[in-house]
Amino acid sequence: MRRKFEMIPNTISLMDQVDVTNGAHILYYYTDHDAYIKNATSFLINGLIQDEHVVFIDSEPNYLEVLHSLASRVGSEALERIHYVNHIDFYYEHGKLLVSDVMNNFAKLFAPLQQNPRAIRSWGHLPWDENRNMEEQLLMYEDRCDSSILNAQMLGVCAYDAKTIPAHVQNEMMRSHEYFMTDDSLAPSMFYRDSKRSVIIPSPAVHMEMQSEMDLYKQKLDFAHAVSHEVRNPLTVIRAYAMLMLNPRTEMGEDHMRKLQAIVDYVDVIDHEIAHIINTEQLLSTDTLWQKEAVNVKPLLDEVLHMMTTKARTQGVECHAEIDVQEAQIYGSSIGFKLIVSNLISNAIKYSHEGSSVSVHANVREGMLQFDVRDKGVGMTNEQLEKLFRKYEKMNTDKSGQGIGLFMVKKLTDHFEGSIDVRSKLYAGTEVHVELPLV
Repeated sequence: MRRKFEMIPNTISLMDQVDVTNGAHILYYYTDHDAYIKNATSFLINGLIQDEHVVFIDSEPNYLEVLHSLASRVGSEALERIHYVNHIDFYYEHGKLLVSDVMNNFAKLFAPLQQNPRAIRSWGHLPWDENRNMEEQLLMYEDRCDSSILNAQMLGVCAYDAKTIPAHVQNEMMRSHEYFMTDDSLAPSMFYRDSKRSVIIPSPAVHMEMQSEMDLYKQKLDFAHAVSHEVRNPLTVIRAYAMLMLNPRTEMGEDHMRKLQAIVDYVDVIDHEIAHIINTEQLLSTDTLWQKEAVNVKPLLDEVLHMMTTKARTQGVECHAEIDVQEAQIYGSSIGFKLIVSNLISNAIKYSHEGSSVSVHANVREGMLQFDVRDKGVGMTNEQLEKLFRKYEKMNTDKSGQGIGLFMVKKLTDHFEGSIDVRSKLYAGTEVHVELPLV
């Protein structure tokens, strides 16, 4: 069964929960050093947790950084299963890249490990040197490496600095790797020559946590569906009767009209909240939320603001909006964008005092969609701000909610390559500023 999981910012992005298979060959082009270290650490720690032999071929400074990251997460016994080799010694034994030399080193390193029943995973960082005329040897090596990794029944990552390797060489190397990885994503290589092989990526340790979280999501989803069935149907009837009574031909006083409008508002809000719960839980277990395309923001903002204005009215809060986005588009998903906007406005309303107001501003400036939400509500302490985007962290236990809204807002904003800034003062309100790049 294939499932989609949230992406963790700046780590290996394993998109599917699948079984482990042997022979996976992954090409990793990195652009950010910190992301590279985090990806390498994640890759190694999952191998250690699964009781595998772990081979790490890299520079000594990188190795020390990874060891530092691992030290607090695994025991010394597990660290002994890391087989470190300096990448210059491994790839440039005689001063230049020669396939024969590297394959000999490959055999010397991995043959003894294959005598042990443990699975093997390897991370190799090959430094590019344009002065060594290495293109032909490099492509030949990666071709041989692809076969060797399959024959050795292991998982291998070949890492390169994307800023140093010519584009045509990068494309050619994708022919010998079934999977292509960047700092924050992983996908099948469209150029891989052996389309018959089905590579399944090992699950990292974080997927073990995600599996338990998915079980929790399924339970909540079952509950949400039960609520939907038992509550939404009678609400539909209530709303229908209220709408009939609001007919202009019905004679009644202003107070009755106001109360009937409140019935309609409350039903709309309840219906929206139930739909929001169901949509959020479903999206967390599918890939719809994370698919990106050009999205027009104006109609989505109008849709969310219409419902949020109704929600504000039921809580005695005024919602003021100034929207000037013209035909602006972002590269994301319409559902994800609406989740970002609705969560932020809904929180502003939820934590506002009756009789106060919430303001929403959206405009375009310097190639970015600028989105601001301000309230004059309960605000937050510095300690609360530090925990703001943690999953299941609720800032106010007196208010309803699952503590997952702002966690999802942060994940989605990062996924859409934007930023979010929150400023707040206790008892003085909160201001949230979001920027998303335009198409």
